[in-house]
Amino acid sequence: MTENSARASYPSMARARYAQFVLAGLALFSTMDMLVTGLLIEPIKQELALTDFQVGLTQATAYYAAYGLLAVPMGILADRCVRVRLLIVAMVLMPGGLLITALSHEVWTLAAAKALMGVASAIIYPAAMSLLADYFAPDHRAFATASYPIGQDLGQVGALLVGGLGYSALVDMVAADPTALGGLSPWRAVSLIFVGLGLLLIPLLIGMREPARMEVQNRDKGSFGALWEYRAFLLALFAGIMFLALVASAVRTWALAALIRLYALQPGDFAVVSSGIVLVAGITGLLLGSRLINLARASGDDRKMIFPAVVASALCAPTAFMATMPDALWFAVFAALFLLVASVAIAVPVISISFRIPNELRGLCVGLYVVLVALAGMVGAPLVGALSTAMGGDMMLGWAIAAVGAPASLLAAFSLWFASRAPAKTSIPMMIGT
Repeated sequence: MTENSARASYPSMARARYAQFVLAGLALFSTMDMLVTGLLIEPIKQELALTDFQVGLTQATAYYAAYGLLAVPMGILADRCVRVRLLIVAMVLMPGGLLITALSHEVWTLAAAKALMGVASAIIYPAAMSLLADYFAPDHRAFATASYPIGQDLGQVGALLVGGLGYSALVDMVAADPTALGGLSPWRAVSLIFVGLGLLLIPLLIGMREPARMEVQNRDKGSFGALWEYRAFLLALFAGIMFLALVASAVRTWALAALIRLYALQPGDFAVVSSGIVLVAGITGLLLGSRLINLARASGDDRKMIFPAVVASALCAPTAFMATMPDALWFAVFAALFLLVASVAIAVPVISISFRIPNELRGLCVGLYVVLVALAGMVGAPLVGALSTAMGGDMMLGWAIAAVGAPASLLAAFSLWFASRAPAKTSIPMMIGT
């Protein structure tokens, strides 16, 4: 099949753009649902009398345990089943986990709620990545794939704005009238609002059509053995991804709590500024990453795709000291720089999989990627909590974040450098699958 005929075999651009919009929306809503509990850590901790270690277990370990255990099975399902149906199931489970959060009164139900969200995420990520690769030909794929993490960044913005401002408004409402929410705590009411928002995407998913599977190299080789042929590239890539996930887990779980604890701010005080930082820095980083990948592909050497992630990972190390800054302004500057470089560092390795791994192995590959992210995520947040306690208590949280984030960032850069040196296999033929 020639390159032109193969490109013509992909879905129409109208169908592809609709799918891109829906999948970016899926990333947005699932991220909002998942992160709103992180925004509300401090009031949850106070009402339920949790320790920092328990917060790490419920907000990160429980989520990543479920995410990791099911990632490979869900990746295999994404290679073999109707992916749109899988996503519909996931978007029932994700708000369900948030509903349980809103009804929780002790640590184990909080952990169960976050685990249910982990199950949903294990379904969403490999299915969405697989669909994007089958909707878009290679010359349009880098930006299309980057639109998913752009949706995640927009979800962070939504969580900050709706969650932060909404929480502050509800706190003021309850302060004026203790019966205003019918006895619900403001954080529980915010959680219920996000349940409704998460369900809005289901009708749009129902309107999506499953595309044909493209770029199938060998329909009988969708196995671990076939994936092992790419080990020179994947082992180093996966190591880098694990270290980056450790950094992301530490910062994502604790950065907003640090603003409240160390800088005496409330969610309503920083919601607008924080959402602006996430929006500008995160999306700029993702667009820059996709642009750099296209430039690397134009050079004819796919190995160069990884190098921007090497540099970006190294730059994550100094910016991980954000919560040790003397005031909130410097925190914001370092946080913006961290989000910019972390977006490049995380997006580039994932996008490279859709170019260097054939279709029948992508779901499995992304599933393994998720397992490693989950393992690292399970460790990152509790490790910060434990280090903060060991260093002297709550006010050492910023140094604990830096102690985890800086070394892990440098190890990620070193690992990805090895991935960038791995020889590329022969180009993947553009074949229409099933």
